[in-house]
Amino acid sequence: MTRILPTLAAALAASLAFSGASPAQDATTTEAPAAAQQPGGETAAPAETGAPQPAATSDEFSAAVEKLSPLVQDVQVVGPWSEGDEHGVWRTVMVQPAGENAKTHFFIQQLDASGHDGLAIRSTTEIPEIAKMDGQVVGYRADDPNEAEPNSLSLFFEVVPSDGEISETYELHFMPGQPYVFGPASN
Repeated sequence: MTRILPTLAAALAASLAFSGASPAQDATTTEAPAAAQQPGGETAAPAETGAPQPAATSDEFSAAVEKLSPLVQDVQVVGPWSEGDEHGVWRTVMVQPAGENAKTHFFIQQLDASGHDGLAIRSTTEIPEIAKMDGQVVGYRADDPNEAEPNSLSLFFEVVPSDGEISETYELHFMPGQPYVFGPASN
């Protein structure tokens, strides 16, 4: 638990740094090496360079926030994960384009805080079922990690259907490298 609190604090700072290149972004901006696409929609994190990273300044944090795409509607750190000696946090990102019939795209990122300075993105996975839903996600929350599977993530979504006023609950059970389970909550 003592290593999770600093990890969560670092993840909050890293959440501010979540950005994608926007069309108006200066072409001289340097970014980390591109990550490799893996089967199943996951993206492997780029290899670490091993070079020490200088401490970030307030201006760097401000610049990271300014780089956030206007399409990013929500970024949350939803809980810790651990696997052997490796540990980090789960981060979720909701992206929604403008427009009347725009669908929400939902991503889960596994941030690694093991053995290096700062956090690194270990994987990114889109949950495409959320974009296919006939309704709007109005909130979601994470369950505490399962002690038997500390590398897993369970999320519960409140969704208001397009043709209704009463929200419905959906659940997502996610484990890296395994097929996830998404559907109406079983209560």
